[in-house]
Amino acid sequence: MATLYHVPTSRSLRVLWTLEEIGATVEVKSLGVRPRLQEPEYLAINPAGTLPALIDGDRTIYESLAICEYLAARHGSDLVVAPDEPERPEFVQWLLYGEATLQAPLSAIARVRRIRNKTPEMQTGIDAVLADARHSLSMRAKLLEQRLEGRDFLVAGRMTLADISVGYPLNTMGKPDFASLLGPRATAYRERLLARPAFQRAAAVP
Repeated sequence: MATLYHVPTSRSLRVLWTLEEIGATVEVKSLGVRPRLQEPEYLAINPAGTLPALIDGDRTIYESLAICEYLAARHGSDLVVAPDEPERPEFVQWLLYGEATLQAPLSAIARVRRIRNKTPEMQTGIDAVLADARHSLSMRAKLLEQRLEGRDFLVAGRMTLADISVGYPLNTMGKPDFASLLGPRATAYRERLLARPAFQRAAAVP
């Protein structure tokens, strides 16, 4: 059985969500807290110290979306839009949008907020970076709002990995300081995704 290294709220949530959607299981090794990612035992598995990591036989995969696609394809799931389907290009675009476009400013905000021992001068710079990242996030969210016009899902008229990809940052964007950046269609879409039993089960994994 494959083994997934997991920390709650990390991108391993995407993998757990995918597994729940397709009805598959792996051994889950929860690291509990992020400092354990710097321990030699985990760094031997993933020298970057990031999550998730999936070990399947002699294969190790680190990127959350690569793991999701690997598992979905392996189980013949229609969460993957096949190359011969008309909306394959749109699938790939929105699959990548979730991480490269929507998650990127959220990650920048989280990193900057973790800075400690700030001087007044440093705080001024931090505030400027946070304001810029927030503006970037608001602009990027407009693409999602536009795409969702007349759609329940992003592509192919069904739930796909693109929705799981985008659902991960949308989970974070439910916080009060981000929720106002989502339009009505994106807000309703977020609520639909997070109400799915598969997401609820995945989010409950400690």
